[in-house]
Amino acid sequence: MSPAPKASRHNVANLHFLAAEHLETVGGTARVRLADGSIVKGVKAPHKLERGQKARLMVRPEAFRLRPAEGNASLTVEILDTAFFGDRRRVVARTGSGDEIDARPTSDTAEASSVDAGYGRQIFFDPTAAFLFPA
Repeated sequence: MSPAPKASRHNVANLHFLAAEHLETVGGTARVRLADGSIVKGVKAPHKLERGQKARLMVRPEAFRLRPAEGNASLTVEILDTAFFGDRRRVVARTGSGDEIDARPTSDTAEASSVDAGYGRQIFFDPTAAFLFPA
């Protein structure tokens, strides 16, 4: 088997895996408890997991948002750094449990003055765009 192409390795390296505890799965979607105690429901669960099993919640950088939308889950974070790249903004944040997130929300979800480094706030994501894997 040959190594994955560079683009594939880069995409996987940019994914975020947050520590979680599996609570239940119904119809292929799971409810989990994150390390900060928050409950997230509606996560895709492609693997069989037992109640209480340690898991990893996978979220893509572009799935994070700076403003909530209907059905979004939220994480309380400390903003460490921000940068604007024209069509995208990069926001580096740290969760209360110490996980570092490199979010890439689209520019339509981030106003130029909406976020500053050192500012504590929430960051949001659509749980139906996240996946749950065994830890």
